[in-house]
Amino acid sequence: MTEWCDTSGDRQDALGCVGGCEIGSLAGELADGDQTTRVLLVVAFDRWEGPIRSGLARMQTRGELSKNANVAALATALMAAIQGGMLLSQVRRSSTAYRRAVSAVIDPIESYLVRY
Repeated sequence: MTEWCDTSGDRQDALGCVGGCEIGSLAGELADGDQTTRVLLVVAFDRWEGPIRSGLARMQTRGELSKNANVAALATALMAAIQGGMLLSQVRRSSTAYRRAVSAVIDPIESYLVRY
């Protein structure tokens, strides 16, 4: 998982931490203005969070992730870290905030890994 975080942080750096997340930018602008649009944004974020949640669930099914791990909560926390980290990186023009935010969630996820 840390490789994924590093790759995403490297991509942020390569782009100069400009632009952030298009969905996050839209959400900030549109979520309060129109209920239909807000619901569409929920669907978009759920579509993005879904693969994270299903990946963690598959790990749990295979016995790689502890049964005690709350997959839904971990997936939501990772999504929040990604979004918040992207926003802070965009504002600060440094991927440090993104890397720290995502690592702060990946570390607890990794604590649920079953070690043989």
